[in-house]
Amino acid sequence: MLPSFTPIPSVTRRDHVAAALRKSILAGQIAPGTQLVESGLATQFGVSRGLLREAIRELIETGLVVNRPYAGTFVTEINEQILRDVYDVRRVIERQAYITIWPHRDKAFRVELQSRFDTMMKAVESGDLNEEIRTEAHFHGLVYERCGNHLMPTLWQQMTQKIQLGFAICQISHAPKVDFEDNHHRFLALALGDDLNELLRELDVHLSRGLATIEFSSSNEVIPQRKLSAVLPHQVG
Repeated sequence: MLPSFTPIPSVTRRDHVAAALRKSILAGQIAPGTQLVESGLATQFGVSRGLLREAIRELIETGLVVNRPYAGTFVTEINEQILRDVYDVRRVIERQAYITIWPHRDKAFRVELQSRFDTMMKAVESGDLNEEIRTEAHFHGLVYERCGNHLMPTLWQQMTQKIQLGFAICQISHAPKVDFEDNHHRFLALALGDDLNELLRELDVHLSRGLATIEFSSSNEVIPQRKLSAVLPHQVG
């Protein structure tokens, strides 16, 4: 059963619909594998099926949703093998991103990384797990944005959505969490420090720890459907 959605204003409706669905999926409110039925969703949002189809196509293009011929459209499935594949790729390209950017970490990079870290810590303190997941992705995404390879941001976007789905499973299943704040304090200090090899070693540990947490959840819990309160226009985006 899908959560309930309310009609939204006519301005930029496609973007609002796509953002509402994306937010609900990444928050674990629409479980991986759930079918997105166009007729029902179009009615809830108060939009045409054609417009809804355009919004869903945007999610398909980023890998968050998949279309199965003669079956329908479904939220991307997440399992241990997919997560291992994502983390294996992330381990290689994030390592390369730091190697590339290391001699070019200017003041702007350092200030922005610190700012994103501070925002992430505020999310941790607030107890908002969805915001914690989002801000952690934003923190780690900086090196992809600034390393100089134009493909990196796109790769990060594709990976991080699957990672966020994995962590959504964690919060649903109440998986044991590592010391998030201490681990990221250490990572930040090394990313701003002078020892590249030490940072790369910590990156391996950091990624292994994150993957182990998600794998615990996906192995030990059946993901329930969760009810989402109405998504108001000002909450979308």
